[in-house]
Amino acid sequence: MPRQILNKNRITFLSFVVLFLVSNITMFSIFVDNNMMPTYLDVDRKANGNTMISTFSFLEVLNYPNRMLNQIPVEPNSSDHKIFEVDRSGNKVWELIGLAQPHEIEELPNGHLLIADTGFDRVIEIDYPNKNIVWEWKPEHINWTKVNPLWDSSHYYNGPPAFDWTHLNDVDFKQYSTWNACLISIRNFDMIVEVNYTAEKLGPSNNPDNIVWYYGDYKNHSVLQRQHNPDYLSNGNIIIADSENNRIIEVNYTTKKVEWVYQSGLDWPRDADEILNGNILITDSLNSRVFIINKESKAILWQFKGDLVNPYEADMLDNGNILIGNGIGGVVYELNRDGAIVWKYGLSYLKSVVYLNCIITVLMSGAFLFFLFTKKNWKAEFTKRKLSFSIKSGVLISLIIISITVLLTYTSITMLVFRILFSSR
Repeated sequence: MPRQILNKNRITFLSFVVLFLVSNITMFSIFVDNNMMPTYLDVDRKANGNTMISTFSFLEVLNYPNRMLNQIPVEPNSSDHKIFEVDRSGNKVWELIGLAQPHEIEELPNGHLLIADTGFDRVIEIDYPNKNIVWEWKPEHINWTKVNPLWDSSHYYNGPPAFDWTHLNDVDFKQYSTWNACLISIRNFDMIVEVNYTAEKLGPSNNPDNIVWYYGDYKNHSVLQRQHNPDYLSNGNIIIADSENNRIIEVNYTTKKVEWVYQSGLDWPRDADEILNGNILITDSLNSRVFIINKESKAILWQFKGDLVNPYEADMLDNGNILIGNGIGGVVYELNRDGAIVWKYGLSYLKSVVYLNCIITVLMSGAFLFFLFTKKNWKAEFTKRKLSFSIKSGVLISLIIISITVLLTYTSITMLVFRILFSSR
C-alpha cells in the first residue's frame, strides 16, 4: 500500500512537471516563431496615422551582458533588431532589419527616416520606403581633437571602437532659418552634440568641423551621466533626461548653463518632452511611470503607471493622447488623458509566461487539495500521518496563495525585479 501511494505521488508530480514543460515550451515556440518577444523603445506616430516602432528582442536584452563581457557584436542581418511600421489595425506594413539595438526613429520633412542605430554606433538616414542608407554619421570617423584640443589620442573619444563603445541612443532634427541640424546623444561619451546636417549632406560627411555645439564630457558626471533623449525646446534651449543623475535638466544653448532642474523621486528617467502650455512629459523608467508636470511649479498634473514595466519613452500626440514605448513590458500603448487605453500593439511574453504558470499552479494545487480532502479516509490519514498530511496541504495552499499574489501584483513584482537587474547598469 505505501508503495502504491508513493507511485501515485510520483505520477502526480511527474504529470505536474510535464504540464509545466509542455505549456511553457509551446508558448515559447509560438512567441519565437512569430517574433513576439520584443522590447519596445522609441515609438512615433506618423502623419498618415501609422506607428513607427524601434525594437529588439527580449532574448537580446538577456544576452546583452554576454555581448559586453565577450565583445560579441550583433550579427549584421539579425531579425531580432528592427524598425517597423504598423497601421491602426496592427498590421505590419513596413520593416527594416540590419540594425543593432535601434533606439530612435525620427521622420524627416522629406519622408526619410533618421535612426539612432545604437549597437552599430551610428546615425543613419533611410530613404523611406526604399530602405537605402543615404547618409551615415559615425563617431569613430570623427577626429575629436579637432572638436576640442583637450581630447587627444589618449581620450576615450579617440579610442578604438568596441561593442557598445558609444551607445549612441538618440537623434533629434531641427530646421534653422538657413540650415538644418541633428542633435545626437552619445550616451557612453556622457555628451550630446549638434551636427550641421546641411553641411554633412553636401559632404564630406563625418567632418569634425560640422559639430557646431556640444555639451558634456566623458566621465564628467557633474554635467551629464549616461543621458537619453535630448530635445530642442521652443525657446532654443535643450532639455535632457540626465538618466544616471536621476534628473531632467534644461541647458541654455548659448551659455551652456543649467537653467532648470527636476529631480523629485526620479529613478533612471529616459525621456522628457515639452508639451502643451510648456508642461513637461517625463518617462521615469525604473519607477515604471509616465507623468506630466507643470514646469514652473513642478506639480504633477497627470500620471500613469498601469501595466508599465521599464518604459522607454512617451510622446504627446496631436489629439492630446499619450503614446508610450513600454520597454520590457512588450506592449505599445496609446492612452487618453483619463488613463484609458485607446490603442495598443503587442502582447507581453513576460506577462504571458508569469500568468500561465501561476494559473496552472493554482488549478493543479487546487485539484490536489480537493483530492486530499475528499478521500473517504482523509480524517484517518490525518490522524495517523499528521505531519506528512500537513506538509502536503500546507505546500499546496502556499503555492495557491503565492500564485494569486503574483497574479494580483505582477506589475509591482516585475518592477522590483528589473530595478534590481538594472541596479548595476
